[in-house]
Amino acid sequence: MAYKLFPHLPVADLERSRSFYQALGWRTAPGTVEGHSLVLDLGEAFGVTLVERRGGRPAAARDQRLADPCGAVTGCCTLVVDIPEDVDVLADRAVAAGAAAEDRADDHHTSRRTFADPDGHRWTIVWLDPLLTTQE
Repeated sequence: MAYKLFPHLPVADLERSRSFYQALGWRTAPGTVEGHSLVLDLGEAFGVTLVERRGGRPAAARDQRLADPCGAVTGCCTLVVDIPEDVDVLADRAVAAGAAAEDRADDHHTSRRTFADPDGHRWTIVWLDPLLTTQE
């Protein structure tokens, strides 16, 4: 069974978020801008749907309120990159576009940086040594 993943992230200002994520090199999927939401295309099986808080209730039941990711951890998106240098390239772009850098962790088999987007959504960019992931 094949899967595609498009998490929904509530944002305060759709245009601000679009600009932020486009500064990372992510593009809006063709034909996906609908009123208060848009889809960022990150590849064949992955994307991110940005939904304005005031325009809808993304992934929330009627009796739930949306958490503020600046004040509470709501989860963390992890993006695995193919080469270790891409960890810094993507994280540096995010910081230059207004992200808050949170931490960096490296060891012999991984490189990892975390940042929060302008709405407080946390992203961890990770490179994993392919030799480590192919061994059983």
